[in-house]
Amino acid sequence: MLSRVSVVLQSLAIVVITLGGVLYLAYSLTSRFADSPSTVAARTVVFTIPAGATTADIGRDLQELELIQSEKLFEVLVARRGLDGQLRQGSFLLRPNMSLDEILSTFSQATVVEQTITFPEGWRLEEMAERIADQTEIDEAEFLRIAREESASFASEFSFIKVLPPGHSLEGYLFPDTYQIDSGTTARDLVLRMLQRFEQVVDASLRSAAAQVGLNVHELITLASIIEREAMRDDERALISGVFHNRLVQGVLLQADPTVQYVLGQDGSGGRWWKRDINRSDLQTPSKY
Repeated sequence: MLSRVSVVLQSLAIVVITLGGVLYLAYSLTSRFADSPSTVAARTVVFTIPAGATTADIGRDLQELELIQSEKLFEVLVARRGLDGQLRQGSFLLRPNMSLDEILSTFSQATVVEQTITFPEGWRLEEMAERIADQTEIDEAEFLRIAREESASFASEFSFIKVLPPGHSLEGYLFPDTYQIDSGTTARDLVLRMLQRFEQVVDASLRSAAAQVGLNVHELITLASIIEREAMRDDERALISGVFHNRLVQGVLLQADPTVQYVLGQDGSGGRWWKRDINRSDLQTPSKY
């Protein structure tokens, strides 16, 4: 995104006229199993304890994954250690050759495993939500709801939200980048971090440069997004930016395919969000763009 915003501003400098995740057994038996590892071949497994999981739930999941030999012995050991109800939610790295004591130590002491999720430039909200559903435990429907309906709730934290048209979504402001998340990350947490990243990159100097040529942040991001989708190669961006700015000054149509592709939504034939081939009937689709 930074590259496309920079290109817009660079072209403005050239085109001067532009605007623009209770049992009991013998003590000796539990001690033995606490110290003896599973016999399954060693491999690393990401094991997740979800919110609200009971000791019985955790033991069952561990046995199903062949990380322990007995869920009942696991429950007994948890009770003996006074850890019932104290195991943290999150994702942890385990190996099948770990003893029960080692597993419990991991649950109570180890850092929760983080995972990464990457959003490429030029993606619409629906594409981001699809990746969230595929790669995380975050509720993608909640992500979409917040991004589409709750932009105003972030206005007190981010000044650039204040220039959004009433009812406008956060599309364009959820900065495309790679983010570290864990099983406790909520949809709102992710949205907030993406907005914080946007504020960090599209900083005061960029906003000031845009203002000097008559563009507020929303106008800048809108135009940069169109240019990003229109350009086939990086070296085309400056030229396309200049052309679009001149068309805006002259009051003529941008005639940009991405504005039509965006309105068309998902291509029913190929399942894509950006239809590749635009025809005449597509151009007649009612749109505010």
